[in-house]
Formats: sequence, structure tokens, C-alpha cells
Amino acid sequence: MKVTLINSRKEKGDIIVKYTFIDYDKNDTFSSLRGIDLRELLAETENYLLEYRDKLNLPSKLTFGIELEYERFSETEVTEFINSSLRGWTSKYDGSLDSGGEINSPIMKDKNKSWRDLKKICNYLSSARADTAHHAGGHIHIGASILAQDADAWRKFLKLYTAYENVTFRFAFGDKISGRREIIKYATPVADELYAVIDDINQDSSLSTIHEKLPNVRNRALNFTNVCFDKSETKNTLEFRCPNATTNEVVWQNNINTFANMLIVCGDKVVDEEFLDYKLNNEYLSYGSNRHLYNEINLKNALEFVDLVFDNNLDKVYFLRQYLRDFQENYGLKGAVKAKKFVKQNISRKT
Repeated sequence: MKVTLINSRKEKGDIIVKYTFIDYDKNDTFSSLRGIDLRELLAETENYLLEYRDKLNLPSKLTFGIELEYERFSETEVTEFINSSLRGWTSKYDGSLDSGGEINSPIMKDKNKSWRDLKKICNYLSSARADTAHHAGGHIHIGASILAQDADAWRKFLKLYTAYENVTFRFAFGDKISGRREIIKYATPVADELYAVIDDINQDSSLSTIHEKLPNVRNRALNFTNVCFDKSETKNTLEFRCPNATTNEVVWQNNINTFANMLIVCGDKVVDEEFLDYKLNNEYLSYGSNRHLYNEINLKNALEFVDLVFDNNLDKVYFLRQYLRDFQENYGLKGAVKAKKFVKQNISRKT
């Protein structure tokens, strides 16, 4: 798409209308942009402030939940607030954190109440100046049932995640420049382990084979230990453990939207598996040999990722704004330093 200025004549003079990339109703192929069009996209993205949305238009059957860790604030006070203000939410002590705790949401859906409750707990922790810049993680569980008992959907998802783990890892730093302390210990990148079994899954993509090949270790960037292929089981989630914790509800919502849509496009069979095969066969960059890519910007991969995962420009720009942030270098940082502001606070907008 070429960005142009269109003029129209009216009685009271000329009106200049500028068409932008930031439009929910458009679905441009960002990865094909070159020259002035790409520069225009990046300029618009850099100047755009994200807003909290009333709805993400996720499927009604999709479920999600969060684990919000925090430090340097009383777990007892948090528990009292949750018991009095947030039905279904729980609070507990976490020994790996510095005088803080962990908050767990109930099973949520893309509904106003879920987003109101998420904003309420974020506002509470923010006003209390709870610390999320050192050891605290912000884990997200997405209901794996969105992939059903469908081996093809699972195979596509594993390929998508493996090809772009480096992009989602940096994106999940959220409103911080870099990852929290010990992120590699508690959310170890898992793409190399998945890449090693992709050929086996291609040759025999039965559910039993896929289940057998999944890493059975909890402290991975993507945790499969809660996945169950037995329909009789109710606990069945994929846990994305790489996100930094935050008290910014817009970042939480953006993270949820991204991880949910990764599963949705695979469950709906709309992700381009042929392209993913090409990517893995010809351009796969392992974590073991390319650790810098989990911190640095890889614009080519990021543009490919948004085209594969999202079906509208607005969601693509939301992802890119958080992924690109302020282009700061993060080497040598001892903590998850705050990025420059890229979010509008306390504003709700429907899409």
C-alpha cells in the first residue's frame, strides 16, 4: 500500500485526508513494504500511543489467565484488596521474589469484565508503587483447546513459535527495555528444542507423537507441562512465561492478544505453513548461536510475524509499537529498565 494525500473540494475550502496504516479495517502486507512506504509505516508506528481497548475481538471460546508477580510490596495487603475487590482472583507468597507475591486471575475471556478487572489490579499495584523491574514475571496462560485435538493445528503452531521465538521474546519485555533478572533461568528459550523435533513431527504428525516430543520442563519460555490431549481433562493451557511483569494494563492486553492470535491462526488453518517450512529450512537462527536476536530488533522477522498472525493493521501496529519501543540498546543493563512511554494511560477505546 502506498500512503498518499487525497484532496477533495468542498464549499468551505480544501480538506486534506491522509490515509494511514493504523486502521483496523485494513490488512496490508507489512513485510512487502519498501522504501518510502516502509519509512512511513515506521514513522507512524513510532508516534503512535497504544490505548486500552474494551474488546479484542477474540473468539468467544478462547480462554486465558495471567500470573502477575510483583516485589517490594506487602502480599498481605494485596490479598486483602483482592478478597474485597476482585472475585475469583487469588494472591499468594512467592519465595523467589523480594518481599512480594504472585497474583493469579480466574479463567477469563474477551469480555468487558475481564478487562475491567485486569485494569483494576494494575491500577492498584501501580498506585502502591509495587516493583516489577527486577525479578517479577508476567506469565500468560492461553487455553490450548483452541487447537482442539487437531494434529495439523498443533504442527503449525509449533512451527510458528519456533520460527519467531526471538521476536516474541523481545516483544514480551513489554514496557521495559530488556528482560528481567534471571529471565533465562525461569523462561529459557525453547525454540532450539522444538526445532530438533520438527522433522519427526512432519513425518508423523499424530497427536501422540506431538505430545511425546513436547519438552516436559516447566521453566521454559513456552511451558507445555499443562497441556493435556485427554478430552476428559479440564486443565489444558499453554503458558507463555517470557513476559516481564508490568502494572500497565495496555501491555498485558497486548501480550494476551499476540499469544492468543498465534494459536487462533493455527487453529483456523490460515497460517501459511509453506512459508514457515521455508523459514525453518533456510533462515532458522538458533538461540544457542544467535542470543543477541532475543534482545535486538529484527525488523524483517517482526514484519513477517505480524503478517502471519494478525488480520488487521491496527493489531499489527500494536505489536510493532511494543516490539520496537524506543530502539534503545539493552546490553549491560542489570535490570528491566523502563522504556520510554508508548502507551496512553486511563483511556478506553473500542475497536
